[in-house]
Amino acid sequence: MWVREWDEGERRMPKPADSRVRPGRTGVLVAAAVLLCAPGCHTARNFKERVTNATAPLFSSHYDDPRAEEKLAAAEQLFKEQQYDKARSEFRTLADNQGNPAALAERARYMQAECRYKLGQYPEAADTYHKVLIDFPTGTYRRDCCARMFEICDLWLNDFRAEKDRRVAAGETGVLRWHPSWPKPLDRSRPAIDQEGRTLEALERIHTHDITGPTADKAIFWCGYVNFIRGNFDEADQFFSQLVELHSDSPLRPEAMAFAIQAKNNATGGASYDGRKCAEALHLIQVAEATVPELANDPSKAEKLTRAKFAIRSQQAEKDFLTAEYYERTGHPGSAVFYYELVRRRYAGTRYSDLATEKKDRLVKLMHDGRPAPGNDPFAIAKAKWNELFGRHQTAPDDEKDRPRVDPSLMPVGGPPPSDGTGNTRP
Repeated sequence: MWVREWDEGERRMPKPADSRVRPGRTGVLVAAAVLLCAPGCHTARNFKERVTNATAPLFSSHYDDPRAEEKLAAAEQLFKEQQYDKARSEFRTLADNQGNPAALAERARYMQAECRYKLGQYPEAADTYHKVLIDFPTGTYRRDCCARMFEICDLWLNDFRAEKDRRVAAGETGVLRWHPSWPKPLDRSRPAIDQEGRTLEALERIHTHDITGPTADKAIFWCGYVNFIRGNFDEADQFFSQLVELHSDSPLRPEAMAFAIQAKNNATGGASYDGRKCAEALHLIQVAEATVPELANDPSKAEKLTRAKFAIRSQQAEKDFLTAEYYERTGHPGSAVFYYELVRRRYAGTRYSDLATEKKDRLVKLMHDGRPAPGNDPFAIAKAKWNELFGRHQTAPDDEKDRPRVDPSLMPVGGPPPSDGTGNTRP
């Protein structure tokens, strides 16, 4: 009974004001909507324009902006007033809009990088300059971007140069491996991690995007030099060789050629590895002596070239000597004798020439005695022991002239060539 009375009382209670429909307010809203949608209504047009301008950058990267030139001029005014942070935001908005003209977008992106540079945010500035080079590879600001990037890299290289001088002064020699260090972790002008790697990356980008520019040869030279000091001789050889081949008029070419020779010789890994790098280094020495007077006429540099040549020849001699030892070790005395003789003739005056002569004479004597070295083949060793105990030794002719010159079984079909009675064949 009391539940029914409660429900009836609830139905009789007045509803709150916000839940009841007011005919007056509804009419006003309908009239405003009709006026906004009516043709020729300037209020609706301005409203739509404001909504479009506010939402287009949020939902699209390609929209029409009739005020782009005005915004660019306003952003440049902020740049002149040294309000770089505000100007950077405006330049970025203009550059991100793919609907703007290419010249305007390139200018905006370049000025965005300039704002980063003025703020001392060099890592972000280098990345923004690189974005200009990617989006506009043949644009107006290509060379300016490369110049700015080289300035930033040269600043970062100061730490590398200071570290090198400090370690050399402390007595370190040879390869100076990279040591991790974070002297100023909160410094926005330097990368937080891998500063040296970021520097080399930016230098490579400079050379790639402006290979004929004024900083291209310097950029690739520093790439090779840093890798050479760190012991990365393969990469150093690649960079120095590119400078020698692509920048024939560069003042850094003679020095790059000298470093390329050392890098090629050090990149082989020793006589047990591929010897093509040694051959390339020897060829480069010959080119330097013939065409680079800065190296050939300087006594100290000419002496370095001579020492490098001897080092390369010694490594080549060691490689051929090890090849001869391999054939001797595996039971191929003929091939071993061939390589020992090759070392003796090609590398006369080296210690490997004397060793090769001794080993060759020993092998030839064993072959003359009918007891060639079996090597490390167990079957060849067993056969040699059997022949030594139970077999007969077939001695080879003592003199070279006693060897038969022609095998009778290999005569030509028409018989032996006719002779004139003096031992010489007649035509």
